[in-house]
Amino acid sequence: MKKLAFIFAFLLVAGLSFAQNKNVRKADRALENGELQEAKELIDEAAKHEQTKDDAKTWYTRGTIYQAILQEEGFSEENLKRASNSYDKVLEMVDQSDKYYTLTDLKIQELWGGFINEGSEAYSAEDFEAAVVAFDKALLVLPEDTTATLYAGIASQQMQKNQQALKYYYRLLDLDYHSEDIYGSIISIERYGNEDIEKALEVTRMAKEKFPDNDTFEKQEINLLINSGQVDVAKDRINDAIEKDPENANLYFNLGYLYEQLENPEKAEEAYLKAIEIDPDYLDANFNYAVYYYNKAADLLAKARDMDLQTYRKEGKKIEKEALGYLRKAKPYFEKALELAPEELAVIETLQTVYTQLGETDKAEEMMKLANKLKEGKE
Repeated sequence: MKKLAFIFAFLLVAGLSFAQNKNVRKADRALENGELQEAKELIDEAAKHEQTKDDAKTWYTRGTIYQAILQEEGFSEENLKRASNSYDKVLEMVDQSDKYYTLTDLKIQELWGGFINEGSEAYSAEDFEAAVVAFDKALLVLPEDTTATLYAGIASQQMQKNQQALKYYYRLLDLDYHSEDIYGSIISIERYGNEDIEKALEVTRMAKEKFPDNDTFEKQEINLLINSGQVDVAKDRINDAIEKDPENANLYFNLGYLYEQLENPEKAEEAYLKAIEIDPDYLDANFNYAVYYYNKAADLLAKARDMDLQTYRKEGKKIEKEALGYLRKAKPYFEKALELAPEELAVIETLQTVYTQLGETDKAEEMMKLANKLKEGKE
């Protein structure tokens, strides 16, 4: 009798298991027939039952049913979460060699990709609010997705919702996504939007660690230190670095930039020249050094233009001659900058002015043609 009871109990359990597996199959058929409510009821029952709740097929089927409901009935955060959570359960249950892992991954990409496309279309139509909503939907599917996070931040910034943009940008850093542009946006918002110099400094230093070869962040740190009244800190930091690495042209360039910000042009000139001596092909140092003399010439020429006729007859020619001397000093460094950056419009147009002032009309015309060609290419 005990043996018969055991067999009966076994058959009963097997029968229950079969019934639940049958529910999964019936839910699948209901989905194929478009009977979504019936499919939902069947699969939700199977997802709770002891015999089928640990079966990858159950959760895969549940995900596809709720994804179909989303497509049929429109967006519902609750239904999206049910679909996403179902797919996540499958990925937790099986390894990558299992067919349900592959099928589920495809479904996740399909669900995520639909929202990404929706967001991209809204962004292209400059409906930035709708774009953020769509990218947020994508993040419900893949919470650690950097693509949706990035574009949600950019779209938020386009709407000038800076605090919202910061939320996404800081999230990117948490996800170990590092971009010079993202750091630049965070620094700008913290500095100008939030007027939080200390936070901007903190992020700038983080950016310097990630991108040590980018001069921009070094300049930003110097500028922020000056604006926060920490001039000596900035100066000491650069001078200490120079002492340890005296052949580093970049450090002298940054020192020149510091002195330029402090309106000490003579010291700036000295530092820029040192940077050029160490590295003759240093574009920014050549350009800034040339600009130093160019600005001196421009100031003198403006002074001459503002003179009355009597004063000009006495002093004007002398001042103009001095100005032309400065332009001659600037010219070879502008030419070097052009050699290093032959398509840099700022260099070309400045050189055109220098050549014009020095009476080198052929070269001025050459610069004008080159500038027009570059402008036409950008249109």
